[in-house]
Amino acid sequence: MYFHNLETFRGLIKPADKDELGVLRRSFYNKIFEDCTHFTKAVLNNLTINTEEYFEIEVYPALVSEYMTVYVSTNLSLDAKDKIKVTHKLFLLNPAQSKTDKILSTQTLILICKDIDRTLKIDIKSQSGIYSAFRDLVRIKDCDQMSHMNVQYYFGKHADAIKCLFNKINSYTSEKINYKILNERCIFSRELHLNSVIEIVFKVKSTQNNELVLLGKVFSIGHKSVSAYFETVISLDLNKHVKKIISDLFSLDIKTFLNELDFLNLRELTDNRPPQNYSRNAIISYKSAVNTWDLDHEEMGSSQFKIGCISDAATHLFTYCGADFNWRNEYDIGSAALDYSVRYFKDAPLGMAVTIHTNFTKIGNKSLKFIHHMVDESTGDVIMDIEIVAVLFDLKKRKSIVVPDDFRIKASKFLIDN
Repeated sequence: MYFHNLETFRGLIKPADKDELGVLRRSFYNKIFEDCTHFTKAVLNNLTINTEEYFEIEVYPALVSEYMTVYVSTNLSLDAKDKIKVTHKLFLLNPAQSKTDKILSTQTLILICKDIDRTLKIDIKSQSGIYSAFRDLVRIKDCDQMSHMNVQYYFGKHADAIKCLFNKINSYTSEKINYKILNERCIFSRELHLNSVIEIVFKVKSTQNNELVLLGKVFSIGHKSVSAYFETVISLDLNKHVKKIISDLFSLDIKTFLNELDFLNLRELTDNRPPQNYSRNAIISYKSAVNTWDLDHEEMGSSQFKIGCISDAATHLFTYCGADFNWRNEYDIGSAALDYSVRYFKDAPLGMAVTIHTNFTKIGNKSLKFIHHMVDESTGDVIMDIEIVAVLFDLKKRKSIVVPDDFRIKASKFLIDN
């Protein structure tokens, strides 16, 4: 058994990962390799691993910048009849003034296993027309009280994947290509849980009128299923040179765990979209402010921060309608968002106070549709709006339930008035 260059991590260097001198912290290497070992064992999930032997991590210090891409290439080989040798190599993608990736660190370990099948195969394939932009796992900080990855981290990891994609695109040009996400749609399919290993894969839907439209999938490698589908519209200068770079990149053969290689357009939105400005009868469902830990690579409030605010606002909204903490616990009822449609209008810089104004737009038999407007508290300008389709569901039966009459009556008071 031998596997060469199995990618077990691809992500970004975050501000907390490096010290004041611009060197990666030792804790970063330890955590990366720990996660890559978890990723590797998840891929080899049909093996029984009894013990593990770790060797010292070797580090090759280098100056790094925030939000550069790093990835880990892992080699597996049969060291003895019951031992698999694992070698992780951490690389920095295309550092400044270099056309090749730079190795940052290595770690070797031995997995002592039971009944190793010498014909063991890893379900990975080569495919053109796509780009595998992100590989990671779901950590405890990403999860809610049910050990499900919270919606803000779907958007956060998706934003990291887009940044990784543009880091790769920028590695082919001397002039930095800037971009701005205009809107994105997310349809959820299957929940991700604590320690799930994931891959985010993109396909180009269109490149025209200085807009790149990407179709994306958040793939659960362990469950072998798509957890979420994205469609994202990105604004950038799409000149001939940039179009060629994108076309060439997506023409390469890429290794992927993804098993759904057809990227279909997301289902059409139903009903007319409410206007950009919030309704007069909107409820104030949340207030927050942009802090340093909420910033993205442009030093603006990130999509993860914005969606996190929205997630909390939905909890307040449902509480106003009677589906509060006590009621949910008594009847074992949860809620789930199925479809998010987001439009970004303005940036949210550090220190901005924001307020969420919320209305229901449709109250069905089982489904609920509502819209949040995030507003700059100082000017009244709308930063973003997001329309959501959600359901209440029985946690034991794992089925959606009919909207209770009391909830419906209270929710009707916030039904949009236009």
